[in-house]
Amino acid sequence: MLIHRSKKDLIEFAEVEPIEAELLRQVSTLCNLTEDPKVEERLFSPPTDSSEVQFLDDWEEYIKPELRHLFVSARKLVEDDLAKLQGGNEKGGRLFVPLAHGDAWLNTLNQARLILATRYDFSEVELSSSDLPKSFSRRELVLLQINFYAAIQERIIDVLEVSSGEN
Repeated sequence: MLIHRSKKDLIEFAEVEPIEAELLRQVSTLCNLTEDPKVEERLFSPPTDSSEVQFLDDWEEYIKPELRHLFVSARKLVEDDLAKLQGGNEKGGRLFVPLAHGDAWLNTLNQARLILATRYDFSEVELSSSDLPKSFSRRELVLLQINFYAAIQERIIDVLEVSSGEN
């Protein structure tokens, strides 16, 4: 898959292989915020310790609902964009995403990565490792999926940085 800036205000995903298209389509399902306590704790971890009761109360009342809304809105935007993915077959698919959706994509891909890392209990060392897996258990394949999403995030950041430098 190639990710680059296309016409003005578009990010182009080109030559999207079927497996890549499938992994992209999984992002929305992964980010469907359920009541998994471990995932909730990871995505909405309190910004301070329990000694700052008033701050934590404000966090629960004002910030956490806004974060949840932001996450759901970003996921919906990515889901709508992915519905326009053309092809994804042996010839490779193609997707055009408005630059304005770049932050939503970064947000949603990050959610997916955090959710997978939490569900499969990856340590920071495992997530930071560049070693190739020794086997292909479900857990190792999920780590490859996390790294795939991270690589897409890097490409999107590159496109957004180039775009902001030209304005």
